[in-house]
Amino acid sequence: MEHKCPHCGADLPENAAFCPHCAKDVHARKKVRKPIPLLKKLLLGLLALAVIAAIGVAVWYYNRPYVPQRYDELGVVYYESGDKTYQLLVAWPNDRCAPAPDIYQQGSPDEEYRWPSRWYVNDAATGADAWAEFEPLVEKVTVEVVQDEKAADPLTAGEPSHDEEYSPDAAMICSLDFTGDSGEPQIVWTIQMQNGDEIRIRQNIHVTPIITHEYHWQDYPMNTVEELQALLDQTVREVAPSDLIHIYLPPVTYEGDLKLARAYEFYGCTDEGAGRTVLKGSVTIGSGNYQFISYFYDMDFVGDGTDIGIIAPVKTWAIGCSFTGYKTGFQSQGSAWVNVTECTFTDNEVGFHFNSTGQSASDSRYHDNHFVNNGTAVLLENVPTDLTLSFDGSEFSGNGTDIDNPSGHSIDTSKALFQ
Repeated sequence: MEHKCPHCGADLPENAAFCPHCAKDVHARKKVRKPIPLLKKLLLGLLALAVIAAIGVAVWYYNRPYVPQRYDELGVVYYESGDKTYQLLVAWPNDRCAPAPDIYQQGSPDEEYRWPSRWYVNDAATGADAWAEFEPLVEKVTVEVVQDEKAADPLTAGEPSHDEEYSPDAAMICSLDFTGDSGEPQIVWTIQMQNGDEIRIRQNIHVTPIITHEYHWQDYPMNTVEELQALLDQTVREVAPSDLIHIYLPPVTYEGDLKLARAYEFYGCTDEGAGRTVLKGSVTIGSGNYQFISYFYDMDFVGDGTDIGIIAPVKTWAIGCSFTGYKTGFQSQGSAWVNVTECTFTDNEVGFHFNSTGQSASDSRYHDNHFVNNGTAVLLENVPTDLTLSFDGSEFSGNGTDIDNPSGHSIDTSKALFQ
């Protein structure tokens, strides 16, 4: 095979290493590669491993099994689901966004009481009720009680439930039954979520025993309205607001008005042959944050056609009383919840007048009353909450209007008698 010099074109001998004519090297030279240092190789390898590891971690993260979360707080828990944060808390109905981790109650050792613990679900950003959208995420809700080991009586909790009639703004309520000797137990709301999360919200209950002071007409001067008013004023000065006062009245007729600056339980005389306790005038209860409901038992109230028998801006209950000849026999004001049971309203312009607003109710019973010959027997101008008023066993006879209900409040007269 003929070879030529790549430089001058002359013929080359077989296996020539250079041209005999131009003396140049006729071998093609290979380009020398620059060697890669060992450290650089190591770093590149590590980088590749890191990328592979990152990809693996990402794949595991997005495919990992969900680990249920546990929450356990006093009063309030903030819970995230998707892009939403919820505020779960126990609270009072007048401020659904403010946690109520400690509840203070009072009670007589020998009496039972009931109080509803309310659980709310709010949109944490706006404070709006979020129970409707949160409920599908919930598997079940329970309430347990951690008892006070030093207490003489236990506190018991009912089954939690949503009560559209009694407390529609709360996600759920749970009725707690206790006595004055239930001490300081703790209740625990447990919300089991569909995804396995468990939320525990605790609420401390502090129950203080009530000291009851009794004043009997045989032992204290109270035969005139002036003497009775002086005794009431004395108790305001001398008895703690957290104590309960029972006044046992004589079989006399009081001429004049009474003013109350705290809660009392008045017991009219029921001794056979002695006569009943009568008040010709009005009872005005001062507004304020009273510890207890004011009760009036077995008293007869008589008006002059221009006054009001009982004016109640705080919780008040009349039982076995009569109201005769008033412009209004019994009237609520402010935010008060009032009850009348086994009472008689006769010849009043208005017998019973509910005219208060608020978010608290005591009892739905308005049973076994008698409304006779009143202009309007029952006037429901404004009534707090949506609790249905039950008039079981009550009788209406000879009234101009039996029940005037401009507020449209829910009432149950299915077991009342109208003549």
